[in-house]
Amino acid sequence: MIHLLFAVHNHQPVGNFDFIFERAYDRAYKPFLDVLEKHPGVRISIHFSGILLDWLEKNRPEYLRAVRALREAGRVEVLGGGYYEPILPMLTESDRRGQVEALSARIESLFGARPRGMWLAERVWEPSLVSSIADAGIEYVVLDGSHFKMVGKGDADLEGWFETEDQGRRLKLLPIHDAVRDTIPFRTVEEVIARLRGMNDAANGRRVQVVFGDDGEKFGDWPDTYDSVYGQGWLDRFFAAMESEPEVFAIRPLREGIDLGAGQGLVYLPPASYGEMMAWAQDARDLPGFRDLRRFLWDAGRGEESERFVRGTFWRNFLAKYPESNRMHKQALRLSLAIGRLEAAGKISSGAAREARHHVWQSQCNCAYWHGVFGGLYLPHLRFAIYRHLIAAQSVLAAAGEAPEWEASDWNFDGREEHLLDAPGLFAAFTADGAIDQLWLKRTGLNLSDTLTRRREAYHTRVAHLADGSEGGTKLEDQIAAKESGLESYLVYDKRTRENFAEWLLPPGLPFEQYRVQDFSPLAVPVFGAPAFKKTAKGREVRFTGTAATAEEGVLDVVKVFSLTSSSNNGPVIEVKWDVTARDKAASFRFVSESLFCLLAGNAPDRYLSWGTPGGDPGEGRDILASRGQMPGASRIAVTDEWLGFRAEVSASGSLPPAVLWRDAIETVSQSEGGYERVYQGTVIAPVWDVELSPGDSAAFALRVAMEERALEEWKG
Repeated sequence: MIHLLFAVHNHQPVGNFDFIFERAYDRAYKPFLDVLEKHPGVRISIHFSGILLDWLEKNRPEYLRAVRALREAGRVEVLGGGYYEPILPMLTESDRRGQVEALSARIESLFGARPRGMWLAERVWEPSLVSSIADAGIEYVVLDGSHFKMVGKGDADLEGWFETEDQGRRLKLLPIHDAVRDTIPFRTVEEVIARLRGMNDAANGRRVQVVFGDDGEKFGDWPDTYDSVYGQGWLDRFFAAMESEPEVFAIRPLREGIDLGAGQGLVYLPPASYGEMMAWAQDARDLPGFRDLRRFLWDAGRGEESERFVRGTFWRNFLAKYPESNRMHKQALRLSLAIGRLEAAGKISSGAAREARHHVWQSQCNCAYWHGVFGGLYLPHLRFAIYRHLIAAQSVLAAAGEAPEWEASDWNFDGREEHLLDAPGLFAAFTADGAIDQLWLKRTGLNLSDTLTRRREAYHTRVAHLADGSEGGTKLEDQIAAKESGLESYLVYDKRTRENFAEWLLPPGLPFEQYRVQDFSPLAVPVFGAPAFKKTAKGREVRFTGTAATAEEGVLDVVKVFSLTSSSNNGPVIEVKWDVTARDKAASFRFVSESLFCLLAGNAPDRYLSWGTPGGDPGEGRDILASRGQMPGASRIAVTDEWLGFRAEVSASGSLPPAVLWRDAIETVSQSEGGYERVYQGTVIAPVWDVELSPGDSAAFALRVAMEERALEEWKG
């Protein structure tokens, strides 16, 4: 007899749009439950992330009541997990246990029973999780079959459950049968039943447990599935077919696999996730070769061996592959550790610590930290939500008087010392390169430096060939189409990781178009020493001293000073001044400074740029945020986002007037399950000074960014 242990995982990320929650509910969560209620012989496990539970309780409480009724009738087991669906290995031990315990308590409150098992986000496994999960009161976890194949288990071995341990703590592991999972609901009901029947025949009278576990959204909310699963009745017919032969098939929750199934012995699994995730985590340069090797082995009849011995890297490599992901993770880590230290020293109230911690936990939601066909690192609204919670946690610590104003720390673990400044209304992280890669506005919860550097992805080769009609291969990525024509023209790759107030020394006369497509070789990039910090009568000052050396221009001495003050309306003001001196040779170059404004929508009419000449209105020219071009004669430009309640005026001055202001839109080309797409990541405002210096001569440049933060109704008023 075949016991199909059936589990669905329902989740929406922190910061996702409300209409996406509603769509998933209408197309997947609710119709699935409606079909389940019609089949009393079917009993299953369901997992809800805490984010989704919060939304359901607020917006669809009747759905939760229906789930509770099924739980009380013994037909549904509700699984636990991390409350905000984090990648557990990347958390501190305290946060691991805390997130799991918080969701378990919530499930007990809503459904009347504490979970015994849990869903592991993206099935990202590391051996150290055993003790963390066991200490949080969880008995078993479901993982992909691919995890077990890495230690020599074949499909025939993936029955029942396995035991593992860490530091004397035990945990049971249930392996998902990958082949069965991949057929549901994408093959016909008859094909799935035939596959299961064949497994039953091979069992020769034994009772066999086979685990199915996958996203609940695949039952209606994935492309083209709503019509097949519900319109054509796939799910209803599948459940009915299983019920019609109770002597052969049964659909049961995971807990029955633990209670009734035989253990398969001890196993120790390596760090792993599902196969596609481990491929996506690899360096983009290695991914084509990796896939070619796997394809070669399959074509040579050695596919099963390739599954065991040839695999991608593990999840944490995303933090090295994408600095943007690492920045979010390390800021969350910094804040989590700070809260723990303050609690241990008795320097923060329990209420403030709890509030700050829950903001940190929400910032750990996994979806914004990685990128593949799924995964939202390229989606600004998901990163925006992560930073809103990081900024809120920082603000709680500052309000409690427990955030240091100036701190030297290698907080991002890149081997170099950075400096953090927590000022009223503003938090800034100064890089070792003399720029700012975290610029947090506490009132609006906005990180102005939250862009995504344009870098080469493995799938860009296919994007570049879409226009010539070339055909794809067999991988999911190869089947993706473009959402718009001409995407290949947006395949621009940045010369360095994007940071705020970074500068270039470019060849004289370099045109805007070459700058836009990053087609240049800079003459120099200044190298700075450690900054000096001091309070002034008006605010704070951060001073960098360094040099810029080129073969032609010799050595340039550079002093860069940040002044942070407030305007008359108490909005933050940042002024950056540069003094550049030619030490021993004449020098000729274009000096370009880049200000980043990483907002959420580049084409909305209530989010725009406006610019003007000295003494004139900054409204002589106007365009959307996602525009690009030169603004001759302009020396100041306003950046306005009425929806966020943000406005900034950028003005440039100096011993030389700026030759021109450039504006550029950072737009990436990325893939999603819906197709290749262009995504707005932010706007760059870049004053350009044309400089000619004799030996010993100096030039001074200044950039001032004055910001306002208002509620939406104030802008509309």
